[in-house]
Amino acid sequence: MSSKSLLLLLPLLVTAACSGEKKPATTADSAAPQSATASHDGPASADPRAAIFLNKGCPQCHSISAFGIKSPAEIGPDLTLAYEDVQTRFSMKLEDFLHNPTGTMQMVLSSQIQLSTAERDSIIHILKGLHEEREEAGEDHD
Repeated sequence: MSSKSLLLLLPLLVTAACSGEKKPATTADSAAPQSATASHDGPASADPRAAIFLNKGCPQCHSISAFGIKSPAEIGPDLTLAYEDVQTRFSMKLEDFLHNPTGTMQMVLSSQIQLSTAERDSIIHILKGLHEEREEAGEDHD
């Protein structure tokens, strides 16, 4: 499948994956068992940084391997790598992308997932921190 065809298909897949976004108030009981590769009480699921991603429903499409979260759909890229991946894919910094998203994420963030300024800033901070942790560990894969 060509990348252009895939780009046309992604909004449909995202809409299907994100439809019926009726989530319980807490996701620890419902989302984590479906999306975490580690056991529910494992160290990755205990990372408090994962909560915002779980609460917003990001694992419907994205895995976050740094937190032991595996998306059942695996439609989007692993958010562990998002800080550098956005720069490569969209030629802009993550901060700029989340303030003015393009492509599939433009649709998702305008209709499916609403982020307050504080939530967006928290997500940027967390993803930048994951990037820095990977660099310090020598795992940078440019």
